[in-house]
Amino acid sequence: MPMKYAEGGQCPSCGSSDSQVIDIRYRPSHKRVVRRRSCRTCGRRWNTVEIRIKERKEDY
Repeated sequence: MPMKYAEGGQCPSCGSSDSQVIDIRYRPSHKRVVRRRSCRTCGRRWNTVEIRIKERKEDY
């Protein structure tokens, strides 16, 4: 299943959605997964944080 991105999937510099994950780390203090991304278009790097969202049965 393809991953759906909130705003973190787009490069904050050029707006491209073509990025690659460089590094994945788990932050135990925040109980979150942090991904370091790099834009394949302009080369800028940024972090995204994984946050679980409760899904409603009505959404299916």
